Order: sequence, then C-alpha cells, then structure tokens
Amino acid sequence: MATPVTVPSLGDDVQSAVLIRFLVEPGAPVRRGDALYELDTDKVTQEVEAEADGVLLAVTGTAGVDYLVGATIGWIGEPGEEPPA
Repeated sequence: MATPVTVPSLGDDVQSAVLIRFLVEPGAPVRRGDALYELDTDKVTQEVEAEADGVLLAVTGTAGVDYLVGATIGWIGEPGEEPPA
C-alpha cells in the first residue's frame, strides 16, 4: 500500500511551506531517512526525509506552490505500484 508524502509540521507557528523541489526523481528507490525534498518557510529552507522505504511513485506537488501542513505532495510505494488517484 502506497504511503503519502506530506508536508510536515515545521514548528508551532508554521501553517504552510513552499515546495522548492524533490531531490529524487519518480521511480527512484528511497529509504526511510533519505533526503527526499526541500521546503521553504518564512524562517528556514529545510530538507525533509522520506518516511518510508520503497520507490518514489509520483510527485503530486508543484515546485513554488505554498502547501498547508499535512498536504500530500507525493507517494512512496512498491516498484510497479500505482499511486492512489
């Protein structure tokens, strides 16, 4: 079952963050703890780590867009698995 890649909470006063870029291309393997993508807030630019092992199935977020904490911006799953629609 695919695992969503979501915008994490980066602090009590942070409600959203801008997706800068994914550091991994769709189809590439990832391991929990690998740097997966970068976010920008008013205070910091931060790399965010993968929360699961597998392959990056899809990137659904767009670079330069401000996303609320908890928004799904991609999917990690098993090779050949289809991400949820």
